[in-house]
Amino acid sequence: MAAFLVLQAARFGDLVQSKRLIRTLESRGRVHLGIEAGLAPLARLLYPAAEIHALHLHAQPQYQALKHNREILAQWQATDFQAVYNCNFSGMTTALCRCFEPELVHGYRPAPGGILRSAWARKAFRLSERRAVSPLNLVDFWAHFADSPVAADQVNPQARPGGQGLGVVLAGRESRRSLPVPVLAAVLETAFKALDGPPVRLLGSKAEQAAARKLLRLLPLRIQERTRDLSGKTDWPGLVDAVRGLDALITPDTGIMHLAAHLGVPVLAFFLSSASAHETGPYGRGHFIWQAARACAPCLESAPCPHATACLAPFRQSELLRSLATCLRGETGSQAPLPDDLQLWQSDLDALGCVLRLQAGSDPQARQRAAVRAALTEFLRLPKAAGDVFDAAALQTESAPAPAVPDDWLCQDLDWMLPPGRYC
Repeated sequence: MAAFLVLQAARFGDLVQSKRLIRTLESRGRVHLGIEAGLAPLARLLYPAAEIHALHLHAQPQYQALKHNREILAQWQATDFQAVYNCNFSGMTTALCRCFEPELVHGYRPAPGGILRSAWARKAFRLSERRAVSPLNLVDFWAHFADSPVAADQVNPQARPGGQGLGVVLAGRESRRSLPVPVLAAVLETAFKALDGPPVRLLGSKAEQAAARKLLRLLPLRIQERTRDLSGKTDWPGLVDAVRGLDALITPDTGIMHLAAHLGVPVLAFFLSSASAHETGPYGRGHFIWQAARACAPCLESAPCPHATACLAPFRQSELLRSLATCLRGETGSQAPLPDDLQLWQSDLDALGCVLRLQAGSDPQARQRAAVRAALTEFLRLPKAAGDVFDAAALQTESAPAPAVPDDWLCQDLDWMLPPGRYC
């Protein structure tokens, strides 16, 4: 049986978002998955057919990490891998790839003087320069490290209520990307009413326990009595059990959001600041995302905000709550208007992968984003189907600016010299 190695050294959400690539390789042979040791229990739950290699990658000097990993490296050298997929632009994972012949490594591989990116990986770096028009979900970026990945509809289940109540993720890793507790309280109260008073589960790490207590104090007694605070109280299996079967999950851009999509739980996501739903939104059909759409968004996560997080303002307005209630009642055909600088998207799938369809608000970048998506699809030699976003209304909106995809930006001559994903 063919053997494949996937290196994914990033966080919780990135592990879940590697699913399309891993499912593709599982259809062709045995998958070995190299990840940070702390995520190994979760990886075994997500990918039970894979052989998990728990690596020491973070929180210690690189020479110590490599020393700890020597036994695993010896196992890899004794395995006849057909291909190695390095998902991270990382000195550590690239160093691990030095035990393989260079032609085996896809994505990012070691080279004299640094890290060599494949033609496909170089495109993602160009997209990061113009994130407002980037249409590529991270799941699909990693999936296309392999030729002909499995169809997008084979990745996650259709989002459907499971009868187990409402989940609320208290905050993400970056506070600027999360709703403040008073805003979250109003969102939760609206969803609780729209769903006729379901049980509620508060989800997060120990770091969110103070936020959970503050949230509970702001909620009416009838909601408090139906709420379980699970923040900091679940291990990986407990978290999976807490999310599985929910009717909906209220969340910022978090790993728990991707776990919910993995399980087919409908996601109600709120994206602002540096979070872009087109890049890291929930994968699959039937999820809803409210996206801040200021001219400065999405911003750089590591840079301070010069506008006092002005993108949060639309989430404080009553129009958002009416829009949320409309979605939960299944009345998406009659969406309430949204405040300026706010969009509502619903997730869908096309030939390239996950795509977002605008349900409310305006999208000045529609035609540009559709043109970029068409260029990516052409580069990958994917078939265009009727209804794909690059064939539909996004390219026909007269009020939107004309597409501008400079040849010297996204598609350089060098990219076409070898098949997608190869090095040149």
